[in-house]
Amino acid sequence: MLGRHSLELNTPLPRGLLFATFVALAPWAFPEDVTADVTAGTAADTADSIEGVSEQIQQTDTLLKQLQQDIVSSRLQKQKIIDSLSAVQGNVSERTQRLKQLNKEIARYDAKLDSLSSSIAEQERGIDKRKSLLADSLRKSQRVNTASGLKVLLQHDDPVLADRLGIYTEYFMAAQDNAIKQQLAALTLIEEAHLEAVKNRNWLNYIKKKAQKQHDNFAANARAQKTELRTVENQLTEKQRSVAQLKADQMRLQVLLEELKAAQVAKSGYFLAGKGKYPLPINGQLQARFGELKSVGKIRWQGMFIAARSGTPVGAIADGEVIYSDWLQGFGNLVILDHGDAFMTLYGGNRDVRVKNGDWVNSGSTIATVGNSGGQSVNGVYFEIRHNAIPVDPAGWVDTTIAINSARK
Repeated sequence: MLGRHSLELNTPLPRGLLFATFVALAPWAFPEDVTADVTAGTAADTADSIEGVSEQIQQTDTLLKQLQQDIVSSRLQKQKIIDSLSAVQGNVSERTQRLKQLNKEIARYDAKLDSLSSSIAEQERGIDKRKSLLADSLRKSQRVNTASGLKVLLQHDDPVLADRLGIYTEYFMAAQDNAIKQQLAALTLIEEAHLEAVKNRNWLNYIKKKAQKQHDNFAANARAQKTELRTVENQLTEKQRSVAQLKADQMRLQVLLEELKAAQVAKSGYFLAGKGKYPLPINGQLQARFGELKSVGKIRWQGMFIAARSGTPVGAIADGEVIYSDWLQGFGNLVILDHGDAFMTLYGGNRDVRVKNGDWVNSGSTIATVGNSGGQSVNGVYFEIRHNAIPVDPAGWVDTTIAINSARK
């Protein structure tokens, strides 16, 4: 579709561009509550060209004030988001450092648990070894105690020596039993330390889980605020562009207002007589109608856009004089016809033009061929009707069921 038709005139307007500049203001997009409600039936009774331009200057001034207020509000919102984002990013950084510390603590407890597990295994092996030694000693002692009395009677062994051996055996077994008790006590302490370390590591894992959740929440919040900041920045940039465009439009209107003060228009009634019977300039698909919202904000179409195959002849819908035939920013290759009584028709986005300024063309004559020079994404013609420089709905003037099927030269 055609984009926003805006012009940038950095030099004074030649006299031949008077009407072209006037029509170039057509695609202005006023908010819905200030869009001109102009119909063909009341156009002749509305304010003349000078009053219409004056009204548009006032509307543009209102829009400028609204946009400037929006820009101030957007800048405040942007700063608020930046401050909030800075705080959130600080929280993310703090949580990241906390997670690193917790990971170090957990690793330290893992190492401690490994060491305690090794100590427990070593103590258990020592206890098993001492138990085995003690059991072996008990078995030997029983054999000695059982046989010692008989040996003394039959072999005349020294009874003092036998008693001494028995006492040594008792001492040895008591020492082994005491060592086993000491190792069991040490094992109990180690197991208690191991259990405490497991509990502490479990607690650290719980704290880490909470810290990770906080970190993730802060990070998600930071991402959301970055997205919101980009949106606000894009909106602010667009509003600033709109302000620059409206200021340029306001200057053009002021120049145009001065030129229109001396304009005198003769009335013939020719164009008005064909109201409702004019054909479309090409046979194609009607993709946009007067007053429909565009894809950007509250901008509305000021004419029709008719899609057609590239190179299709574009015909004049009525007799008239060519007052503009050249390329114009926002419209591409543009033809404007003056039909008298302050009625004009505009044909934009053409691939090329077939007429020149000052030519007289008859209804149905080929004035251009279909293209996309206006920047639209599809081939077609942007068509407008204006009365007293104010866009009017073409639907009240053309019969959309008929078109100029074969334009003639």
